[in-house]
Amino acid sequence: GKMKVIYRVSEIGIREVSVPDDYALQAGELPPQPIVVHNPSSAEQLLMQQAQQITVLQSMMMQQNQTNAKLQATNAQQATQIKQLQQMFMTANQQQAVVDKKGEN
Repeated sequence: GKMKVIYRVSEIGIREVSVPDDYALQAGELPPQPIVVHNPSSAEQLLMQQAQQITVLQSMMMQQNQTNAKLQATNAQQATQIKQLQQMFMTANQQQAVVDKKGEN
């Protein structure tokens, strides 16, 4: 069937992807750029390019924020795990001290 080109934004940049014409855009994807019929002035062209770049940057920022949120959640989990391990070591050390004391008598 008919295909269209969309832009997929990821951490590594933007790339063009061919998709079926009825493809629904996912997060981090930009619609195909409309073909401008009239001849835009250079100022208009610049504005359009800048608007496009802003959209892309916003999309990349959103993705970066999602990644940061995931990393923060992972950090919090790891901090909890470290506390649990420290607790286990302390308990083990206390038990060892008791065993050592008994051995002395």
